[in-house]
Amino acid sequence: MTEVELGSYQLEIANDFGPRIVSLRRDDSPPLLAQLDSGHVIDHPGGVYRFHGGHRLWAAPEIAEITYAGDDHLCEVSVENGTASVTAPPDGAGLTKTMKVSCRGDDLIVEHRIEGTPGDDRELAAWAITQFPLGGLALLPMTSDDTGPRPNRTVVLWPYTSLDDPRLRFDTGAALITASDGPPLKLGVGPVAQRLGYLREGWLFTKEAVFTSEGAVPDFGARSQVYVGQGFCELECIGGLVAIGDRPARISEIWTAGTCPDEGAALDAILGSGDI
Repeated sequence: MTEVELGSYQLEIANDFGPRIVSLRRDDSPPLLAQLDSGHVIDHPGGVYRFHGGHRLWAAPEIAEITYAGDDHLCEVSVENGTASVTAPPDGAGLTKTMKVSCRGDDLIVEHRIEGTPGDDRELAAWAITQFPLGGLALLPMTSDDTGPRPNRTVVLWPYTSLDDPRLRFDTGAALITASDGPPLKLGVGPVAQRLGYLREGWLFTKEAVFTSEGAVPDFGARSQVYVGQGFCELECIGGLVAIGDRPARISEIWTAGTCPDEGAALDAILGSGDI
């Protein structure tokens, strides 16, 4: 692992798989990201994908031979001029993935890039996924734009999601998902990117996509998603589809972590009326 200090944040970046940020703390916070054992895998016809935990970069839409291409390979990690960079060699799907992390005040800026090879006509989007330990509360806000008589948001469900799941409830402006053991549960919202949050042990982590490749968004336009299952919770942001052989797929996020007393303060923070 490569240990990196950026402002008040301490990160660990994997050298032998990835690109992956495997650990994140701020000041005296507990470890904020999930760290998973070897039992957390996806078996598929092309091989095995190991989760490991932390923060990863996938390609959307979810196609096994592309999305789950193994990333257990040596990565190039460097730290220069306040920016940590990690690049992996081409994976089994022929994609080269890069992450860059820098600090701006109280925030981390996390840039993601997926490149194909010339002539590759697959349309793919960058998909930034952050894993957390169970035991917290995920906050998935929905747009409040006033569109008059026209609809202003989409809520997207996966086949295994049950609307009567007791871990799922709705507040004004947001879906709240208790991250506890149970059957898989996933919810997505669109059409605009939102600030996602995870509240656990008195600390609130937030992330928001601030730049994505232009193009149609997979998963019925659900730019922001939350998944709970298999011993972890994920906050996910998806960018726009691009012809990966013509230009890279990109997404950039702003991360912030700070102390937070309760659910009400967390809602204020993700809906834009409070700070952490």
